[in-house]
Amino acid sequence: MSTMGAVEEELAATLSTVAECTRVDEAAADRIRRHLPALHDALAERADSSSSLLADLVTAAVVAANGRSLELKVHGEQRAAHAPTSRSRYALGAACFADRYAGNLAGLRDEIPALRELGVSVLHVQSPFARREDGAVDLRRGDPGLGSIDRLSDLAAELRLSGIALAVDVPAASDLRVFVDDLLFLAGRGVEVFLVPDRETAAVTAPVLAIGAPGVEVLPASPGSAPLWQAFATGDAAPLQHALERRDGRSVVVAVRDADAVVWQTDAAELTARYTDGSAFGRGIATDGGVAGTTASLAGVEAGDPLGEARVVLAHALLLSLPGLPMLWLGDEVGQLNDPTFRDDPERRDDARWTHRGQKPRDRYAQMTDAATSAGRLRRDITKLIAVRHTTPEFDGARLIGFDVPAPSVVGYQRPGDGTVVLMLANVAAEPVHVPAVTLSGFAPTALDLVEGVDVGIDEGLTLPACGFRWLRVSPVA
Repeated sequence: MSTMGAVEEELAATLSTVAECTRVDEAAADRIRRHLPALHDALAERADSSSSLLADLVTAAVVAANGRSLELKVHGEQRAAHAPTSRSRYALGAACFADRYAGNLAGLRDEIPALRELGVSVLHVQSPFARREDGAVDLRRGDPGLGSIDRLSDLAAELRLSGIALAVDVPAASDLRVFVDDLLFLAGRGVEVFLVPDRETAAVTAPVLAIGAPGVEVLPASPGSAPLWQAFATGDAAPLQHALERRDGRSVVVAVRDADAVVWQTDAAELTARYTDGSAFGRGIATDGGVAGTTASLAGVEAGDPLGEARVVLAHALLLSLPGLPMLWLGDEVGQLNDPTFRDDPERRDDARWTHRGQKPRDRYAQMTDAATSAGRLRRDITKLIAVRHTTPEFDGARLIGFDVPAPSVVGYQRPGDGTVVLMLANVAAEPVHVPAVTLSGFAPTALDLVEGVDVGIDEGLTLPACGFRWLRVSPVA
C-alpha cells in the first residue's frame, strides 16, 4: 500500500528535501513540478512506494542533472523540445549485436554513414554490458569483448553528431534506487534511449529521467511479433487485428522480430510446426514455446517461396505504419537468412536463437543495389517505405483506429491526421482478396496510393494481391 501523500504535499516536501541535498536551479525545479505528478502516480501502483523513495529518486535525478556535461545538457534540451521523438514519422530504430554486426563497439562507428543513408535515428546496441560473477548484468561496465563504458560513450558521441541516438536494453532490477542510478549514470555518458522490460518500470523511470536527463527517452520493450507470424502461418488476420487495436497509444517499440525467438501466445505446437515443416514456406528452428529464425527465412525467402519477399515487405509496411518507434533488425533490409553455423559453436549450439543472430550478411549487402537479386529488391522496397513514411504526416503521433474488413485475411486500420486519414489494408493470405465497395463507401471514390504515388478508384472496391498491402490517403465523406 502506498504511504505517499497527495501530489501537492509531496511536491513541496520533495523540493525541500532535494534542496537540502544538492543545488536546485529554477530549470530543475520546473522539471520537478512538471514531472513529479507522473512519477507520483507511477509509484503509487507499486507495493514499495513511499515518500522517501519518491524524494530519493528525484534527488538522484537532480544530482545527475547537475553533473551532466554542457554538451549533453544543450543537446538534451533540444531533443526534449521535440518530444516524444519516438512518435515522429522520421523516427527509425535499428538493432544489432555489436560483435555480430561490426566486431565491437568501435566497429559500429564505421557503420554510421550506412545507418544515416538508411534513415536510422536510433541505434539499439543489444546487450553491450558485462556480467557479474552471479550472471547479473552490470550496467556500469562494458562487455570486455565489445568495449568499455568509455567506448560506449565514444560511440554515443559519434552517433549524436550524426543525428542518431544510442539505445540500450536494460534488465529488470529488484532495487529501484540502484536501477535508476544506473540509468542516470548511462544517460550521463550519452545513452539517449532506454528499452526497459515492462510498462510499469518505464512509467517510473521515464519521469525520473525527464528530471535528471532531459531528452532521454524510456520505452517499454517490444511486446513481440507473434501475432504477425501467426497471421502469416494461418492466413487468419483476426489475432493480429486484435493485437493492434488493443494498443493503448503510449510509445512502444514496434518490431518484426528481435533478438529473442517468436513465442506463441496460443497453439504453440501447431504454429511451430508451420515454420519447421520442410514442406512449408517458413524455415525456422523450434524453441520452447516458439520458433527462431530471421525475418526472411520465416517469410519464405530461404525456401524460395514466390511470396517470400512479399511477406518481408508486408511485415515492414505494418511496422512502418504503426504508432511507436519502428525497430528494424539490421540485415532484414537485405533479407538476411538463417545462420546454420551456430551449431558449430560449443557456446551457442544449444540456443536456437543464434540462428537469427548471424554475422553481418556482407554478401547480401554487396547485392543491395542490384534489383536482380532478392537483397536488392528488398532493400529497394523497404527503403521506399521509409521514404514515404517521412512524407506522411498522418504517421506522426499515436492514434490508430481499427477498420473492419469482411475478409478474414485482411488487417485494416486508420491513421488519422489533421483533416486527413491514411487507411492501411494488408492481406496476410497466400491468395488475392477483394475488399467490397460497401466497406469503403465511407470514403470519397478516389484515394491516393502513397507508395505508388497514383490515384486509385475505390468506389467499386479494391483487390489486394496475395501478401499485399495499400497505404491509402482517403477522404471521409460527410
